[in-house]
Amino acid sequence: MLPILEWLKDGAVRTNREARAKMIEVFHISQEDLEEKFSKGGSRYDGRVNWALTFLRQAGLTKAQGRGRHVITEEGKKLLSEGLTSLTEKMLIARYGNVNPQFFYSNRKKAKPENTDKDHEDHAVDPEESIHDAVHQMEEALISELLERVKKIPPSDFEKLVVELLVKMGYGGSMEDAATITKYSGDEGIDGIIKEDILGLDSIYIQAKRYSGEAIGRPVLQAFVGALSPHHAKKGVFITTSTFSHQAIEYAKAAEARIILIDGHQLCKYMLQFNLGVSTREVIEIKTIDSDYFDFN
Repeated sequence: MLPILEWLKDGAVRTNREARAKMIEVFHISQEDLEEKFSKGGSRYDGRVNWALTFLRQAGLTKAQGRGRHVITEEGKKLLSEGLTSLTEKMLIARYGNVNPQFFYSNRKKAKPENTDKDHEDHAVDPEESIHDAVHQMEEALISELLERVKKIPPSDFEKLVVELLVKMGYGGSMEDAATITKYSGDEGIDGIIKEDILGLDSIYIQAKRYSGEAIGRPVLQAFVGALSPHHAKKGVFITTSTFSHQAIEYAKAAEARIILIDGHQLCKYMLQFNLGVSTREVIEIKTIDSDYFDFN
């Protein structure tokens, strides 16, 4: 990670491909090493460079400039000014773990004091747990990238995305007969209406806010609940790419109408779960012993 960060210190925007080429030069990577593959395919070298870039971005030392393009941040320059001789995953967790806590979660619990017995640390996690931690880490990286992209789509497309997700989750059947997306004029704070079931026995009212920064506060929730009253609505879903303040969360819990809050991280988790905006790259099977087969009695 440190050689990549030092390579980016001039402020130029560089691509994943350029990073891979540069690190071949820096580390004198042989052709044999470049041809090393994971058991299921894919370059081991490419994977290591890509994860180094991902960790730097998640720690806030670099930022994305479009797909597969990176530039150093002021925090990255500040770190380099300290004259580090190495930069490890453990150092990032200790120093920047709260910058993106969801992404760093699975690794933070492994971080131990410097005087921890090394043999114990190396064997503290069994293989199955390591697999689950790795999957979690990959999913959190994907969620982070997915959220960045969702924040950049037009508001009208975000509203359509929200309704499509709810349909995929089983509300109302198909997009054609399940959902209505309101027009901007006179929407009274409601962005969409979706049938709770395919028969339309009840309706769920939707507010979709594509915010980039500040948390959704109580006044915004109050306005949404107020917009439900003329429709005698009892159920609403408020979805945002941002987060909700504590006051907003408490207000939603106490509101007479049933209000479900979905923040940006949860939204993207649902998108992964219901395969919206993502595709499956690889399926890995984990097998276990079939005890019935060996029961010969």
